[in-house]
Amino acid sequence: MTELRFVFVIVVYRNTSDIEELLLSIKSHKINAEVVIVNNYYDNDSLLRCSEIASKYEGHFINIENKGYGYGNNRGIEYSNKNLKYDYLIISNPDVIIKQFDTTYLSNQKDYVIGPLIKTISGKNQNPYWFVDNPIAEWFIFKGYKYKSRLILYSGIAINKFIREAFLLIFKLRKKRYTNVFALHGSFVIFSKNVLTKIGLPYDEDMFLFAEEAHLAHLLKRNNMKSVLTKDIEVLHKEDGSMSLANLNLSSELKKSVITYYTKLRKKNI
Repeated sequence: MTELRFVFVIVVYRNTSDIEELLLSIKSHKINAEVVIVNNYYDNDSLLRCSEIASKYEGHFINIENKGYGYGNNRGIEYSNKNLKYDYLIISNPDVIIKQFDTTYLSNQKDYVIGPLIKTISGKNQNPYWFVDNPIAEWFIFKGYKYKSRLILYSGIAINKFIREAFLLIFKLRKKRYTNVFALHGSFVIFSKNVLTKIGLPYDEDMFLFAEEAHLAHLLKRNNMKSVLTKDIEVLHKEDGSMSLANLNLSSELKKSVITYYTKLRKKNI
């Protein structure tokens, strides 16, 4: 059987301290991969450091204007499609470490978006982002942000969390190695070449940061494609880097992204 080819697209904004640990974990698992580091420009020092790391690990490097997470990912995907050959393209945050990378499931599936088990340092499970399509929870979350109501917002979050945790417990107890889900966490997402060929660039560049998981889920649904969670791949998401360095009002960016996403969803622009 031919060895699968992977491309990792890693968008970096200021946080260059985590990238090498991720690249070393890719190397340690002997993944047949090329790496594309996308520098969302902050200053010349971080640009130089990012370029040096890419050169050290024989990766590809592109520098772009900082127009957000989705914009950076899309430019990395465009570069990969133009210059590289791959079976799967992985969008990864820089503050991720690969703990297990078994490609058995991937070898037999070419038409899905796939997510690993993702744990934070505190032990929290981040995948799946949404286990099922939940329009009621989404409505509460949207209204909560729009009208600045914590009660409405937390009601939507609680509905989703209850369903998510119940399904996740069942999945972990079962012997089956994978399950269909609605939305995957955005810190580590595996796209098959077939999926990207069909849907094109998967990220909405009107959303500067956040909400890309829900947008992608509805984009796949519209194209009759599925997301799958597998136990065969596991990663640690440190969550210690880019957010703390972003110099952004994160709650404001989250609010804007959610409202933009939900407005487009209601207008069927996703």
